[in-house]
Amino acid sequence: MRLSGIKGLFPLNNPPPIPSMLKLSAPQQKTLKSLHIITSGLWLSSVLLLALLPLVPIDEASGEGIYTYRLIFHFIDTYVLTAAAVLTLLTGLIYSMLTKWGFFRSGWLVYKWIVTLGLVLVGTFYLGPLSARLLEIAAEERLSALRDPAYTTGDAVLAAAALINTILLALAVLFSVFKPWNRKAEK
Repeated sequence: MRLSGIKGLFPLNNPPPIPSMLKLSAPQQKTLKSLHIITSGLWLSSVLLLALLPLVPIDEASGEGIYTYRLIFHFIDTYVLTAAAVLTLLTGLIYSMLTKWGFFRSGWLVYKWIVTLGLVLVGTFYLGPLSARLLEIAAEERLSALRDPAYTTGDAVLAAAALINTILLALAVLFSVFKPWNRKAEK
């Protein structure tokens, strides 16, 4: 089935004009774009830190080392990464609504929206609570946490998620720069 039959439903090449009172001025666009770049860079840096954190040697002979590791992981995840992800989502939403770029104008934008929404939802409803649970286990069990299947499985899931999220966000940055699947280039 060809998608040309639904072309009128999703005017990708000719988005409806934005009323002038809702458009951002050039300085406002630059300010918003700068904030978006800063927050997305912080988000990428946070997931990269979480991906690299398992490489830091910890004193596994004591429960304090395990608890401290989990506390640092949880702090980065909860207070730095989450704030950066939400601000990236919000600035991207405002930018898409109030500039010519829109939401679906190009394939690279669609990729960014899928990744952003996917990571924010998975992080909010699965990874964040999992990180909090592992912190509770480490606080209660200390050294014994390493023998707890819930802890070891959760730790492996969070490490894998950090690596996958780093790759997905790095690709989003690269796509923002190189803009593959750009509809303007297809004309």
